[in-house]
Amino acid sequence: MKPLKKIAFAMTERNLEKVIKAHEDRGWKRASEIKEHGYGVGCLLIFINKRERLNHASNSKSAF
Repeated sequence: MKPLKKIAFAMTERNLEKVIKAHEDRGWKRASEIKEHGYGVGCLLIFINKRERLNHASNSKSAF
């Protein structure tokens, strides 16, 4: 499965750092530097769901 991608953005770098920190606490990883985005600043974040991969493997049924 492809990793999820999204742009976190805010009006100031200080607020963006808070947004990024909140996402990192939930498993997101910073994938770019902070850049201008629209009227504020933004940063690309990615998320790889390792739990889903484990669940998919455990759902396979073996024949006995």
